[in-house]
Amino acid sequence: MKRGLLLFFFAFLLAGSASSQWSIGARFGGNSGVSLKHYSKTGGLNIEMIGARSFDEDLDGFALTLMGQKFGALSEGGKLGAFLGVGETMIFGDEFYLGISGALGFDWRIGRIGLQLDWMPTWIFINDSQFSPVNAAFTARWMFGGRIRE
Repeated sequence: MKRGLLLFFFAFLLAGSASSQWSIGARFGGNSGVSLKHYSKTGGLNIEMIGARSFDEDLDGFALTLMGQKFGALSEGGKLGAFLGVGETMIFGDEFYLGISGALGFDWRIGRIGLQLDWMPTWIFINDSQFSPVNAAFTARWMFGGRIRE
């Protein structure tokens, strides 16, 4: 299981070319941890991977989320925008849980700093059946690779 997750992570990292836009940073909220995001060059799907501690008392543990997000610009140049996303979440605690997460949020880019405010509810359907609406968070990331939109 751990080997599969590690291979999946490296495949995710190699999915974009060296000139792609990436960001990494800290996420603070219902799930607090680290966020790695790949931005599409063509305005397609952005990919975000989150490794975090879940603070939902019913789903206590370490959570891994992989999500596709569709970004829509709200300002000229695309520095401020909104996004919708969907992806899978795995929670490793006393038990293993698997579910699907949605996301609704705003993304703001200031030079090489990316700020994100989002709500990411999760529905667990493996090893339990429950809905967790508590995961709202603020994320601050450092952008690297590719050309920064000015």
